[in-house]
Amino acid sequence: MIRKTLLATALAGLVSSTAYAAPFTLNPGFDGGFTPDGNTVTASLNELGFTGTYATSIYLGNPAVAGTAVVDTNILSVMTSYGFSAGAHTNILGTSVDNGNLTPNGEFFAPPIPAGINIDALNAQGGSGDGEGFADGVFTPYGIPTANGTTWGLTYQYEIKGTTTGSGVDYTSGYFDIFYTNGTTSKQVLRINITNSSLTIAELVLNGSVSFDFDGVGAVDDTAGDTVIQNFFNDVPSGKSFYDLWKTNTTAPVVQFRLDTNVDPAVPDPAQLVCGFSDALAADCKNPLIRQTSLDGSATFSVPEPGSLALLGLAVTGLGFVGRRRKQA
Repeated sequence: MIRKTLLATALAGLVSSTAYAAPFTLNPGFDGGFTPDGNTVTASLNELGFTGTYATSIYLGNPAVAGTAVVDTNILSVMTSYGFSAGAHTNILGTSVDNGNLTPNGEFFAPPIPAGINIDALNAQGGSGDGEGFADGVFTPYGIPTANGTTWGLTYQYEIKGTTTGSGVDYTSGYFDIFYTNGTTSKQVLRINITNSSLTIAELVLNGSVSFDFDGVGAVDDTAGDTVIQNFFNDVPSGKSFYDLWKTNTTAPVVQFRLDTNVDPAVPDPAQLVCGFSDALAADCKNPLIRQTSLDGSATFSVPEPGSLALLGLAVTGLGFVGRRRKQA
């Protein structure tokens, strides 16, 4: 048992120590933009960026008490099911909602589309780069023809769950979905399954893994043979698509995800909280408490180095060998 535990620990250290922030490209499937370059692939990217998200948090109890369940989402149907409604509200103190500079009068908003749910920056290595017609979805509407193609963009939706810790929230499950859209077509191209999080002063980091099991049922491939989806995200060092890397082991995904976001404040102030469905005072509220604030962030991906994957295979083989030796003994 001791040998097995030590080897398992070594495996975990091997994977974590050899992961790196992987440069990646996007392939919308056409040579877009105003200057043709003869290919359909963007420049090498470091991260995806987003700003101005209306981040809605639902607390199933007192957020100041550790262990309270939390749901964060930008999906209107989910928000509504917990008592969210757009418009001006009274907080649990009986005064106007104070959500900082998000809105001047403290209103809650349904996520504006696409401005409130879009990836608005492709951050290229070394500065500006070819976006193949990428538009942020706000200043250039999707579907407006350019000289050599059609503009396109990326939107996202998420539902993540966790519990309060007294100093913030520990997120342990949920998903972050990314969609490709060009005005006439919208399709999901990626799912990230959230596995854990870390919180420092005003910064929340969400960690997860890339999957093409879009409904979360049994690691089943949900791309339906769509080559655009399968080739949309690509790892530069290995030359393989995220889809191909995922197919190598659907139950232990290779491509990892990190989302850095700003959280201010990490624990909501009572002046920000509304009693869902009723706008009741704190003492009378029997419904979830809801907060809405703004959120900016950046998403990066990482892949174990090829050499570490080979070492990982050897280590797993060794783990099996130890098990057999113990059984024979």
